[in-house]
Amino acid sequence: MHKRSYYGLLSTVSLSAFGDAFGLLAMEWLVYELTGSKLAMGALALSSMLPEQVLRLLGSPLSDRLPRVRFMACLAALRLLALLLPLGMGLAGHLQLWQLFAAASLSGACSALFMPTAMAVIPGVAGTGKLMRAFAIIDGCKGAAALLGPALAGILTAASGALPALGVNVVCYTAAIAMLLWLPRMGKQAAAGPAAAFSVSSYLREVAEGFSFYRQFPAMLTIMMMAAVSNLSSMAIWTMMVPYVREVLHRDAAAVGTLSTASALGYLTGLGTISLMGEIRKRRAVMLGSLGLSGIITMLWGFIPSYSFALFAVFAAGLMGPFFSSLSSSLHGRLVPGHLQGRVNSVRFLIGGSLSPLGALAGGAVAELYGISVLLLAAGILPALYAGVALRLPGLKTLDGDLSVLEETTRLRRDATLTGNISV
Repeated sequence: MHKRSYYGLLSTVSLSAFGDAFGLLAMEWLVYELTGSKLAMGALALSSMLPEQVLRLLGSPLSDRLPRVRFMACLAALRLLALLLPLGMGLAGHLQLWQLFAAASLSGACSALFMPTAMAVIPGVAGTGKLMRAFAIIDGCKGAAALLGPALAGILTAASGALPALGVNVVCYTAAIAMLLWLPRMGKQAAAGPAAAFSVSSYLREVAEGFSFYRQFPAMLTIMMMAAVSNLSSMAIWTMMVPYVREVLHRDAAAVGTLSTASALGYLTGLGTISLMGEIRKRRAVMLGSLGLSGIITMLWGFIPSYSFALFAVFAAGLMGPFFSSLSSSLHGRLVPGHLQGRVNSVRFLIGGSLSPLGALAGGAVAELYGISVLLLAAGILPALYAGVALRLPGLKTLDGDLSVLEETTRLRRDATLTGNISV
């Protein structure tokens, strides 16, 4: 049953990532065609991220309370309905801007708990001994889907318009829902009893438990704040990718897809490099180094308005990504107790994405007022500067070397919590 669950989950994540590559490009392209405004592009991203952040905060216990696989199927079904709105209205010739914003808002709300729930399932179906490999395979398949999806989406959009690309996203989510319904049922976690389901105070306590992990491990909070800064810069850049390609590079949708594909190729290359390196013990230097180097390359990108250098820059940024994200995922997988995986992963995504709405809004504003080159320069300075500051923080050294002491601390705290000796 575990193999079937794992490979079914793998297929679901890959299908959704592949479809999202089409849907994201399609909606961005449609908004730019309707408005021609960089601020509207930033507003589209903002309309997706704000509901996403709110639901991650308030809905985090749902990943631990509900049967996780069926919960993911419900989230995917709502996302499918959101996509059908602009697709149907577009095919009928009545597409309006508000429909794209409504679809983005509902999609963002659904995606808030989709991936955290999927990541909470992995430790239960993969086993402790295969956890690192399980996360790496999931990341690799997501990367492969992101590698193929944007290029094909760009070609399809350039040849036939954005609506067929949106249709591909609908087909992928339909297949993902079917896959989730085919998987065996997996019971909800025992942390929430029947009485707790109707208790507001119990529910709020479970929300707080998701944050308790970061109070116990301040170094992990620092890591997630690093992710937040990195995501702010990345969101500012990718929100403006369509205007950048059309106004600076003077190319079509195929170039947007190619840049996304180059980023995914870099990510897969980084994953392959990590797998060859084996266990990384100097985690602090690797994570901070990847963040700082990515920022430096982005700054150079702002001074070199060339399609060739843009391909190199997004490839290099993608290459650096796994050295941060995979190490962060493995740290969470090893240190977070099983009954808190859903809540902590939701909080993890909440913290990591907390500055992304600001990135989308600031990206549009800076590009509109000062140009995209200035935006790239600013987006590179932020992560490079943060990496330099974080390098001087002594607390991050606890993440280096053998993690057995931290794992034992987690076990003791979990046992004490379950016996009522610790309140969270």
